[in-house]
Amino acid sequence: MDGSGWVPLRPDEDFVPQLLAASRARRGLDCAGAEVDAAELRAALLAPDEADPYGLRLGDARITGRLDLRTCRVPVPVLLESCDFTEPVNILGASLHELVIIGDASASRPHVLPGLLASGTRIDKNLILNGMVINGDVVTRADGGRPASVWLTDADIGGSLVAEGTQILASQGRAVHADRIRVGGNIRLVGGFRATGELRMLAMRLGGSLDVIGAELAPGDGRALDIAEASIGGSVFLLNSPDIGRRCRVGGRIEMSHATIRGALLIRNANLTAPPAGSGERLYNVESDTGRTALLAPRLAVHGTFRVEGDTVIRGGILLPGAQLDGGLKLAGALWNPEDTALDLNQAELGGFLNASGASIEGTVRLNSARINGLLCLDRATFARPRHAKRCVSAVNLTVAGDVQLRHSAALGGSLAFRGASIAGVFDAEDTFVSNPGGPTVSLHMAQVTGNVRLCGGFRSIGRVVLTRAVIGGRLRADGATLTWRDGETPSLRGTAIDANSAVIRGGVNLGWRIVAGAVNFAGASTSYLADRPDQDWPADSFIGGFSYERFEAVEWPGEAVWDPEARIAWLDRMTRYDPRAWERLAAVLRTAGDVDGAEAVLVAQHRRARRLRTGRGRFFDVLQDVTVRYGFRPQRALYLLVALIAAVTAGLSLPGVQAQMRATDQNALVFTPAGAQPLPDEHLPPGACGNGKVRCLSPFFYAVDTVVPLIDLHQRSTWYPVAERDGVLLEWLLNLCTILGWIASTVFAVSFTRLGRAG
Repeated sequence: MDGSGWVPLRPDEDFVPQLLAASRARRGLDCAGAEVDAAELRAALLAPDEADPYGLRLGDARITGRLDLRTCRVPVPVLLESCDFTEPVNILGASLHELVIIGDASASRPHVLPGLLASGTRIDKNLILNGMVINGDVVTRADGGRPASVWLTDADIGGSLVAEGTQILASQGRAVHADRIRVGGNIRLVGGFRATGELRMLAMRLGGSLDVIGAELAPGDGRALDIAEASIGGSVFLLNSPDIGRRCRVGGRIEMSHATIRGALLIRNANLTAPPAGSGERLYNVESDTGRTALLAPRLAVHGTFRVEGDTVIRGGILLPGAQLDGGLKLAGALWNPEDTALDLNQAELGGFLNASGASIEGTVRLNSARINGLLCLDRATFARPRHAKRCVSAVNLTVAGDVQLRHSAALGGSLAFRGASIAGVFDAEDTFVSNPGGPTVSLHMAQVTGNVRLCGGFRSIGRVVLTRAVIGGRLRADGATLTWRDGETPSLRGTAIDANSAVIRGGVNLGWRIVAGAVNFAGASTSYLADRPDQDWPADSFIGGFSYERFEAVEWPGEAVWDPEARIAWLDRMTRYDPRAWERLAAVLRTAGDVDGAEAVLVAQHRRARRLRTGRGRFFDVLQDVTVRYGFRPQRALYLLVALIAAVTAGLSLPGVQAQMRATDQNALVFTPAGAQPLPDEHLPPGACGNGKVRCLSPFFYAVDTVVPLIDLHQRSTWYPVAERDGVLLEWLLNLCTILGWIASTVFAVSFTRLGRAG
């Protein structure tokens, strides 16, 4: 011992007077390895009136027997330095000023304390257990036979609880049992602290911080640290110790269910390893979990920031369902729980950000129905080996008050599922790689995104991008993306590389992507503009029926949009599936832009495409419409036919041989020819042309108009008729045929104008 502060023990004199005298001299008593009876030490401790307020200090003693201070009051500090104990120290229900039991780290052998019973003890200042090896398994009546090395149940410590360099080597039970302990200062488990049993501090009330720095927790039953329902006024630290070059290592489960931490929760340069699945469970755990869990903290409340920093490696899940993290969550390092839940924040509320930038995560990140009042940043993160649902990130009904950033990330074997999410900012997955053959890769099904959705740059998807029924307030940018549909274990009949069925994209759609395999589904979607390359961006088996857009824009700036009707017609004509809605939308867009001829060309091409699907009589009439009036978009062709028929009939009736076949009859049944008639018996001169006015004269032109044009009666056809002879019968057939053709041409002409009126 240091001679300046110690006086040597004189073996031939009584122990108690010497210890009290040393106290009054403000010195400690150095026993130099001598044995001290615990009863004599108790006698000295219970004579406070003879001791100095400086306290009682005993060093390098071997204390034999049980030091029993149950319900005793020791108003002065007690320091037992470099002492060995043969039996546990019992201070149950005692009232102490301060208790310090410390070992000498430089000694050749460790200093041993077989156990400490301090349940219900009140210590005004500190309880310090530095450098000791505590290796007892002490049983009390209150716990029903479960042993522990240190008992602090219902203890009240006004200062701090410190265990620096201490080893608690519990062989059967807990290392520390401290339910409902109250500590006014800090709890410090530092400097190489090691425990082979559970540290149980259920419902603890801690005024300061909990420091687990450079410590090792290696319990045998799977439970390392239990501070469920605790109230911590400061922060919780699980850190490495740069001073001694040791990491914080926890080889069991940490439980913080329903705990409240008013400061921060910081894990830095630590190794956390979960116990095997199913081990370490408790009957009172409301939130049961059958997987490998490193941190179980349902309903945890952290008023500061929860940060996992440095090269921390967590092998097991972090389960925080329903947690309240006012300062947000920062996750770095590695979080590995393959084919299980890596991070569970279901129904949690984060007052700030969730930042897992650069993290390596194996397992599923669950954010279902959570609320993040800030940024969700998963940039440069890697996700792999998700749970059986094949979701690397499951964020169903997630609410994010800021952006969702997934830039330069990678997800292998599972999807990034944001189904039904509400995102107040931008969804940015630029340069991200997601592989989930046979299933979705990025899913925004029924999501609402206020800003842009960016699947651009080097974004790569092997599987299906799902945007069905999403509402996107900004743009959809997919320029530079590479999309590949690949079947999984079960082949898909649809096989779409991107599915945006019934999506609403208010800001516009920028394509310019590369579709390696699979179709594109924009059926029923709507947007303001479409920026695409019609000859490259749309596979032939795409679904675009009902896709509504208002205009075309350029894919790259500066550049020109593709408005050419022929290019757009070729685009739709390449589609293996015919849907008239796609053609009608294209025609409407061109007509709105002032290209009426282009719109009509599109609709004509639409009819021709539809004709390929028809057979028999319907196909014949379709061809007839195309040849004659171009499906009603060239009504003047019907007018040309009428004029041609009129000209033909006029020319025919102007021939003398044809006129010789024509006859007219007056009211007296007198038959006339265009040249005249034979006189009646009482007539001396034959009637001249037109019977001298008895019948209407034959006019070839007006006869032709009367024959060809319906609904017009010039009384030519009703007056003149061919004779009922061989040549006259043929002429009658020809005139009737011209009448029929005239009716058809006139009807087509009228219907064409009606259709144009509807189209306009």
